[in-house]
Amino acid sequence: MSAASSEHRFVPAPRSSSPAKQVQKKTSPAEHRVQVAAARLRVTLDQRLGRETPAKTKALAKEPI
Repeated sequence: MSAASSEHRFVPAPRSSSPAKQVQKKTSPAEHRVQVAAARLRVTLDQRLGRETPAKTKALAKEPI
């Protein structure tokens, strides 16, 4: 290895411990519409695949766009 290369080149960055501990930022109306649409798609996909959808996602999917 050369002196300029890092020995820890392939070590992944540390992840946060829990998404619940993250501070939620204000989302723009456009971002919220995208999140609602994504939640609706997730609910539909989970129904078709026979999977359980988280309650938070179901609640978001019910919101108007």
